[in-house]
Amino acid sequence: MPHQAYDQLLADCDLNFVRGEDSLVRALLAGRAFVWQIYPQADGAHVAKLDAFLDWLQAPSDLRAFHRIWNGLQGADLPTIDLPAWQACARAAQQRILAQRDLVSQLLDFVQEKQVEVAV
Repeated sequence: MPHQAYDQLLADCDLNFVRGEDSLVRALLAGRAFVWQIYPQADGAHVAKLDAFLDWLQAPSDLRAFHRIWNGLQGADLPTIDLPAWQACARAAQQRILAQRDLVSQLLDFVQEKQVEVAV
C-alpha cells in the first residue's frame, strides 16, 4: 500500500493496530487511537523501549496494560478499550510532535551552541 493510502487509512480508522517503528510514527501523526506491536529483540530491549514509549505517550493505565498484554509481556485478559481516553491520549501526543521545531533547525541550533562553547 502506498504511504499516502496508508496514512489515509490510519486517519479514517477509530482504532489502529500497527507494527514497527515506521507505522508507529505514522499512527502518532494521524492522531488516532492505536496499539503498537513492537518488534521483539533477542536481548529483551524491546520491553524497556515499549515502557519508555508508554511513559512518553502518557498512556492511561488501561492502554499501558493493553500494550503489555498485546505484546506478550504479561499474561491477562485484554482490558476493555476506552476509545475516548485512548483517542485523547493519541491527539495529545500528536500535538506534542507537531509543536516541535523541525530537525534541521534543531541541528543548526545545536551546532551553533557547540561552536560558541568551544570559542569561549
